[in-house]
Amino acid sequence: MNRDGQSLPASVSPFPASGRRKPPGMSALPENDQRDARLPNSQFASGSTFRIRNTRGSTLMELVTAVSISSFLVVGLSSAVMISLDTLTTSQTNSGTSIQTSQTLDRLVTELQSAVFVSERTGTTLGFTIPDQNGDGAPERVRYAWTGAAGGSLTRQYNGGTPQTLVTNVDLFTLTPSYKSVPETYPSVGVEDATESVIIDYSGSSSLGNNSVTSTNWLGQYFTLTLPAGCYAWRPTSVSFMAKVASTPGQTWVQARLANASCLPVSTVNESYNVTQGQLATNYAWTNQPFTSLPPIASGGAVCLILQWKTGTTAMTVESCNNYTNMLKSTNSGASWSLDNSKCLVSQLYGKLTRSSGSQTLNSKYLTSMAIALRPTGSTSTQQGTAPLYNHPEMLNAKWELDFSKNPTTVDINGDNAMDMVVHGGGTFDSGKFTVGQWQSSGVQQLDTSPGNDFAKTSIIDVKLQNTTVGGNGAVFSVNALRSGANCAPVLAYLTLQSDGTQTLTVSTKTDDATPKTLIYIPGLPAQATMLHLIIDPTSSAVSVTVNDVQKGTFPLTPYPSSDTSRSASITGSGSNAAFTYFRVRVLEQ
Repeated sequence: MNRDGQSLPASVSPFPASGRRKPPGMSALPENDQRDARLPNSQFASGSTFRIRNTRGSTLMELVTAVSISSFLVVGLSSAVMISLDTLTTSQTNSGTSIQTSQTLDRLVTELQSAVFVSERTGTTLGFTIPDQNGDGAPERVRYAWTGAAGGSLTRQYNGGTPQTLVTNVDLFTLTPSYKSVPETYPSVGVEDATESVIIDYSGSSSLGNNSVTSTNWLGQYFTLTLPAGCYAWRPTSVSFMAKVASTPGQTWVQARLANASCLPVSTVNESYNVTQGQLATNYAWTNQPFTSLPPIASGGAVCLILQWKTGTTAMTVESCNNYTNMLKSTNSGASWSLDNSKCLVSQLYGKLTRSSGSQTLNSKYLTSMAIALRPTGSTSTQQGTAPLYNHPEMLNAKWELDFSKNPTTVDINGDNAMDMVVHGGGTFDSGKFTVGQWQSSGVQQLDTSPGNDFAKTSIIDVKLQNTTVGGNGAVFSVNALRSGANCAPVLAYLTLQSDGTQTLTVSTKTDDATPKTLIYIPGLPAQATMLHLIIDPTSSAVSVTVNDVQKGTFPLTPYPSSDTSRSASITGSGSNAAFTYFRVRVLEQ
């Protein structure tokens, strides 16, 4: 009990924390002994019991044992913590790489969607241009590239700057294009007949007449030919006509001239041969004159036989009939000509036809989408994405294009900071010859494509041109195609204005640097802008010619060692005013 006579709870000790007194009748106990002591109940309720538990000091062995056990526990705990930290670091690294890969893939897909021109494409590299992003008026160049070796880096290059690493270690980076093909069919290379044959026969016998060739009266015959199906060019090789001696001595020039749209001979003489009275019979007989250098002529084209006086009172007498038409007459020594639609010279034109054995198809490929796969090193997951290419850029090796909406020497469609067209030989572009939509040249300046190209892959040329004054070679396009080292096959096109107001297109090549060879001669074109479309095919070593959407045939090209090192496609005017309103050159990727 306490001082007030109240009983104490059993859980409260009756002794102060220090200075304890021994209860009467109780022997002293060791201070650290742990055991039960029953106190006399003289001061407590009967049966009350207290347990006093004291802690004694540990032995050395106990201490060593405890330390050993603790050490094992600490080591185990440390290992668990380290494993946990490693796991956390690996998880964070994989997560970071996955995010980086995803961001890279998203960036590539987003940029590629707006591509206007793909300049480079392999299995591990993709270069393309996108519309102007910085307001300088020029497109931007972007190039993604992987080394191709496992563990190599994937980089991005912008406008030719230093490539920046996007993903350090990459095991897989693939580019798989999808595209649509746009076919274009044109004739296969034509083969000229091995032997000549009569291709136009005016050997009539109705109303035969005599016609004298004198110093003022010259005669001739207009020949034109519309080719049968499967043929696209004809080349006159000789002519025969009925003639006899008129006077002795007497000599006549037998000429071949091309014709204008009015069915009259042009002033240029292609070939000329002297026929004397000794070569003629006293009565009418066939007189034959070979032609060796007349060009292949397009269907509907024409050639004129001209009998021009050289010496004698009457150089010769020739026979006519009224079975056919188109006899030519001049009464002023060739100053002007007329066409007699009531008669013809009794004559036959021999020649060779160029026949096509079939057709071939060119497929231009346009990218519609690009599937991209990317897997960083150490990852088991490959991230994939597909970029739809909204502009459908063509799959090309090179491209130049002018619509002459601005100075042609300031155009840079591939964004490489180098102008696509340059003035031949250097110098400043003459802006006085340029108006929006048209460039005029009188041979003072020539524009060349840049940079250089061998044009050894399939090359497609579209040029809209016009000759506006008579004289010279007119509006000119040229390219050294199919180049391999010094070997090349020149392709040249001349559009010339004739005195009758029509234009004539001549497409030619060369057999050596000094010797031109006409591939096709196309007269009678209207005096307006003419669209010329050429396909230079390295597989067949040939050029296909289309004029104003009308196919004119495909002709063989033969490369030869040339001293001309030009690697440009060029346009200019030669000897007369030429106007250009469109120019495009595409070199296909394949």
